[in-house]
Amino acid sequence: NQTILKVFGTGANKKIKVITMNVLRTSGVEDKNEKRSERGTINSEKLSENISRTKNKIFELAFCNPWDWFFTGTLNPQKYDRTDLELFHKKLTKWIGNYNNRNGLKIKFLIIPELHKDRKSWHIHGFLYGLPVEHLKQFQIGDIMGKGLADKVKKGDAVYNWVSYLNKFGFCDLEPIRNHEAVSKYITKYINKNLATSVTELNAHQFYSSRGLKRAEVIKKGTMSANIVPTYENEYCKVAWLDYSDELLEELKNSFL
Repeated sequence: NQTILKVFGTGANKKIKVITMNVLRTSGVEDKNEKRSERGTINSEKLSENISRTKNKIFELAFCNPWDWFFTGTLNPQKYDRTDLELFHKKLTKWIGNYNNRNGLKIKFLIIPELHKDRKSWHIHGFLYGLPVEHLKQFQIGDIMGKGLADKVKKGDAVYNWVSYLNKFGFCDLEPIRNHEAVSKYITKYINKNLATSVTELNAHQFYSSRGLKRAEVIKKGTMSANIVPTYENEYCKVAWLDYSDELLEELKNSFL
């Protein structure tokens, strides 16, 4: 039993994760009975594994970085081919880099693509930090926006327009992040079978992120004697999520044999 002790999050938003692996494959050792998909294809089992891994990566990047904004961005069909996801990503990444250089900023992003109802066109959801509120314009009643957004504005919620993005790409909206853990869990809902299948067919990615984002800190690996009730478990592993405290972390560290 190999146990991995990790700390997720930053500042006051921290969690301890304890993963106990029941079975680990030794690097370089192959299972002759394992069924492998042909190159360029993906079977249902591998697809499910892929989705699970991607969700874990996204939650880690979401929870371990100090995001300011929940961001939704679209493409204006009069300016761009909304079906070309990889081109959208390349242009957006280059544009943010240029925007940073012009304004002396260090905007970071974590973005997940989503298909429109036509199953062809793409838009994006995700997180941003490093974008000052002074660069944004708050939506007001009477501005052009969808019903869902208008309802939020009428309730008095603060929702913003990034006019520079609007002029370059298309409609967007940004909302301040209030509950870091909740929104980190929420963003993983966009990772599903439809997305995984669609991006595999396009040879694209299920998410895009800036370089240099923080990851969970691995505190210790080995055999741990502490008896912890898992949050969930399966035949391969047990996982426990614990509220962070310095005292608990020290106690868990000292329980490794």
